[in-house]
Amino acid sequence: MAKNDQAPEPFREVTLPDGSDPISKGIVRRVRIADGAVTVDVAIDGLGEDLAERIVEQIRGAALTLPEANHARVLPVRDETKGVDLPEIDHVLAVASAKGGVGKTTVSVALARMLSSRGLDTALFDADIYGPNVPHLLADVEGPILTNEHGQPVPIESDGLEMLSPGVAGGEPPTARRGAIAYGAVENLLAQGAWEDRDVLIIDMPAGSDDVAGAVLEHVPVDGGIFVTTPFDASVDDTRRTVELFEENGVATVAAVVNMNTLECECCGAENRLFEDTVEIDVPVIHELPFDRDLQRNVGDTDGYDSLEGLAATVEAFLEDALRGVPDDAIDLRGLPRDSQLRQLSDELALADHGDLISAVVEDPVYVRDALRTNAGELLADVRQRDVATTGSLLELQRR
Repeated sequence: MAKNDQAPEPFREVTLPDGSDPISKGIVRRVRIADGAVTVDVAIDGLGEDLAERIVEQIRGAALTLPEANHARVLPVRDETKGVDLPEIDHVLAVASAKGGVGKTTVSVALARMLSSRGLDTALFDADIYGPNVPHLLADVEGPILTNEHGQPVPIESDGLEMLSPGVAGGEPPTARRGAIAYGAVENLLAQGAWEDRDVLIIDMPAGSDDVAGAVLEHVPVDGGIFVTTPFDASVDDTRRTVELFEENGVATVAAVVNMNTLECECCGAENRLFEDTVEIDVPVIHELPFDRDLQRNVGDTDGYDSLEGLAATVEAFLEDALRGVPDDAIDLRGLPRDSQLRQLSDELALADHGDLISAVVEDPVYVRDALRTNAGELLADVRQRDVATTGSLLELQRR
């Protein structure tokens, strides 16, 4: 309990499975009482959905027994520390797929170039320590990377675009490294980089879903994912696994790119689809890129590629929502069991006045929205949802 916070006896009377109480166990971290509202901050990470829900509801009940209480709000304590601090970067987007050879680097470089040309201060980081190809696609880039007076690696500039890559860090890239050692090499270069003020950083992720890729999601404040696949079945399946990995780590989905799906005939100019089946992947926005030798050879020249323009526009729209951020009065329910989130929002609606707007951040907006319509539909006039550059989505509920 923090100094000057209250620890009322009702919370000590809640019995946990091991016989202890949530205050001595450190689950109840803070209790605040103001104007009849009791707010209880709880640490329930790792307890499991069923146990966490039971404890949260017991704590809610205990809060309502206080004489001054007419409303209880139980909020999870969130650990926002990611390990890698990037104070000069406003937003971080990762271009990813568990499948190798689908064109992640091509999309990463082309997208970074496109965003830079549209006026965003853009940085590009090559996290593929096993095959750092970003320098090969930036024709005017030469290493090695130099350090400043503070010993920080200084990003190489290419037409206003800042870039760091293990491929130009000096010496041979450490392709034999694995696990924590491999990720450590990536983290050192990324976190220590002398980045200037940047609107967005694009990370070209390595293939796979563990080692470096998993560690980046765990330790780096990634705001959104852009997924790249070819239309081949195995590639689509692997990319679906990548989408799931990002969702499990609470990273919002921005878009997907289906690469090398069409080919323009060199003789007659007709467009041929290389795969007949429609790519089905659970991503809201999908862009397609052709199989094109010119794009592979000169990623810096993105003129004429409508899909890249569309992808850049999708990213800009995502970043605009991100810049809007989360309202100061939004209730952050991420980390609470889903049924406890529903209970909290139902209580908030019941206490709200006609026309009031209640904002809340949740991990599973579709479930929460649909369940509220079923269980508290008589209280709801409208529900709006938007993604934000955070690990979740914002729901805006209007009281009927």
